[in-house]
Amino acid sequence: MKHYLCIGLISALVLGGCTVLPKPDAKARLSSCDKPYQQPGSSQYASDIAQQLVHHAKADLSAATIGVTTFSNVTSDYNEGTPFAQTLAQQLMTEMHRQEMPLLDFKTTDFIRVTADGDFALTRDYLEIDEILPVTHVVVGTWAQHRAGVMVTARLVDISSKDVVSVAQTFVPQQVVRQLSEQGEKAIIRKAP
Repeated sequence: MKHYLCIGLISALVLGGCTVLPKPDAKARLSSCDKPYQQPGSSQYASDIAQQLVHHAKADLSAATIGVTTFSNVTSDYNEGTPFAQTLAQQLMTEMHRQEMPLLDFKTTDFIRVTADGDFALTRDYLEIDEILPVTHVVVGTWAQHRAGVMVTARLVDISSKDVVSVAQTFVPQQVVRQLSEQGEKAIIRKAP
């Protein structure tokens, strides 16, 4: 009897080891790096502009090289950038890259500047930027203050012919404009002395 019990236990263990388990759910295997991109609230406006520029494009941009410039206040002389406008342009570059638009970061230098404050490869000094850049198209834009926020208008322009290839427009609520412009009492980006 002992012999039959021993054979029964061994058979149960062997058969139990042959059990086919279902494949793990693919969703359950997502690591933190595989999670879908969740943009900060302010980026949704740059994303909206990028999507519109792609959607409204009247030219094949696959061979283009696009530069993104700082958006100007519509009442300015187009030569002043605010922290809001500079941050919006940076976010727009990120969102245009996500839309697979061919970009050129023309503010990147050919060297790394090592300082006590950090190591930098970006510049705002035109003397440190290549004189001849292969930019074929440029994103230009303006913003205008309204009671409840800022109206942003963007254009993708062929830099040689000045033809407008695409357009976009979005409204950014005042609360978001403040978040992009200030960090407490201090501006995020300050003018160089």
